Amino acid sequence: MKAPVIFAAAVALACTPAVFAQEADVPGPNSGLGEVMVSANRNSAPYAQQERPVIGLRRQADSAVMSLHISSDTRDGSARTQEIHTVLLAAMDKAKGAGFELVSGGIPIQPVTRENYKLLPMQNAGRVDTSIVHLLIKARLQGSAEATQTRLQAFVSSLKGSGRATVGGGGGISLTVINPDQYRDAIVALVAEEAKRNAAIFGPEFTFSLTGIDQQIIWSQVSSSEVFLYIPYRYTILPKR
Repeated sequence: MKAPVIFAAAVALACTPAVFAQEADVPGPNSGLGEVMVSANRNSAPYAQQERPVIGLRRQADSAVMSLHISSDTRDGSARTQEIHTVLLAAMDKAKGAGFELVSGGIPIQPVTRENYKLLPMQNAGRVDTSIVHLLIKARLQGSAEATQTRLQAFVSSLKGSGRATVGGGGGISLTVINPDQYRDAIVALVAEEAKRNAAIFGPEFTFSLTGIDQQIIWSQVSSSEVFLYIPYRYTILPKR
């Protein structure tokens, strides 16, 4: 039996800081959530054992992301920042040519561009004269998750340093889905169909009472390449009055 892709980087990716701290974290009411990262509810449990409603929308994820970081221990702070930015710009150009994209983690995932890359926070890497920048490399999910992970790992391994700046990262991947809220109507329709079908089993004198359908959409990983979008609904079958 082929083992599923191990999403070892899920926790690290979830902790990646957002690029644009001064921008609103919550999109406008008509903009949707944007692209969000998805990880297994329990990294140590089989996907089938995750706790979630039976009915929801199962679909292939849109993309996969892998952790990437650039660090430098050049003593001078300005030179250290310049080295990291030099490597970052080269990585951006190489990613574009390879069909990948550098992004920052958060909700939503945000592209790193030549207009905003300097907003990536320079974090302390354990010493006062060492800085590190955390970001992600994203690829469209094409073929299997294993194949996408291999492509991303090869890209991370191919990146070159500059001066005392080095590149690291790689490992596992996390899946992404674009604007989960766009699937709300489809999910509600699936839940209503299931409730009606089950009520009908008890006979025409029975109906159902549905709650929770106004809750936010939740996402979960259900296989190495698929996500499950659902609303935490509950319904009760009861006699008609």
